[in-house]
Amino acid sequence: MRRTFHRLPVLVLACALFVVTASEFQVAAMLTDISTDLQAPVADLGLLVTLYSLGMGFGGPAVAWALRRMRPKPALVMVMLCYAAAEAIAGAVTQPVLLGVLRCVTGALSGATFGLALSAGMALSRAHNRTQVSALILTGLMAGTLLGLPLSHLLATGAGWRSSFYLLAAAAAAMAVAVTLTLPSSPGGSEDAPRAVGSLRSPSLWARYLSSFLTIGGAFTAFAFIDPLLQAAKLAAAHVTLTMLGFGAAAFAVNYLTGRVAQGKARPWLGLGLTVQLAALLIFLAAPQSPLLVVPATMLLGGTGIALNPLLVNRVITVAKPDVMVNTLHTSAITLGVAAATAIGSRAIHASDGDLAGTLIAGVAFTIAAGVLVATSRDSHRSRASLGGAVEEPTR
Repeated sequence: MRRTFHRLPVLVLACALFVVTASEFQVAAMLTDISTDLQAPVADLGLLVTLYSLGMGFGGPAVAWALRRMRPKPALVMVMLCYAAAEAIAGAVTQPVLLGVLRCVTGALSGATFGLALSAGMALSRAHNRTQVSALILTGLMAGTLLGLPLSHLLATGAGWRSSFYLLAAAAAAMAVAVTLTLPSSPGGSEDAPRAVGSLRSPSLWARYLSSFLTIGGAFTAFAFIDPLLQAAKLAAAHVTLTMLGFGAAAFAVNYLTGRVAQGKARPWLGLGLTVQLAALLIFLAAPQSPLLVVPATMLLGGTGIALNPLLVNRVITVAKPDVMVNTLHTSAITLGVAAATAIGSRAIHASDGDLAGTLIAGVAFTIAAGVLVATSRDSHRSRASLGGAVEEPTR
């Protein structure tokens, strides 16, 4: 099939997501350095990660709503420049409280960036290419998730923790310039308030948000604790590294493949992905000390969770116009799924004196619930007029 979108702007949007995702994980890699410099307890500074997630989950939609009358391109440029400023200021602060406020602000701007980047990318493509385009853009999310932690740790070790903030500030500013130079102006007028609200009244849309919340949350109950899970299998350090690399390779490969096959087939492929995710979690539960089972289970887990994002995006845009608010709220649902699942998993591990089975059981429950919801929520027909005239025909 002939490609009907330009790869350079899509690559720029993916890089923008890489920058804001790397920022999400940067603090976790530098907690000890920040604690020593600011003379604050590590336990308190751990809230910096939470504040970023809360800002992304709740502040992202607020920023998107404030910018709803702007076209995606100028809105994205503005958000990236504000992001760059907030990151630069965060690198210079000496008070933990102010750093926390700035993390919340950058989280909100990050959430808006996801919605704006996906909306801008979809505006560059035709309906039958939207899932493929979203998959390419979301490679930035996966790259930031997998590389953000080690890169930030490397910077903190070599040049101090503040250098990470300054570098990401410069990268965000560079992305604003790249967006300005590469993205054409989005076609069509700005989003009016009644239409934006109307898109959010669909029960089918909120069912898909919930399925995304549960799908990603189910995967992160294991992904957030992948290091201790692999350690429990008594893998050597080199084998842990190789297994994590395999996890990342599986995530990238499945993300690409789902972007190619999801159009019109998202529901059955998502059902298959959730089945694989459930199998991986059950293997971790049944044989936590068997390297021969834990290693392939890790690869299976890599091919689920965030790798299923193109399928989740496709399910959303079949029932609602893919505008900035719809995409940003979808990002919020995914982010809150991660936050809820990791919080529940952490509590379960704490309650069982370090036993990892509790977080895996939570993951199984999340995944089964997601599977039931996907199986019972068909892509029902909605009139084009009621959804702004940009919804694809449903697939049953």
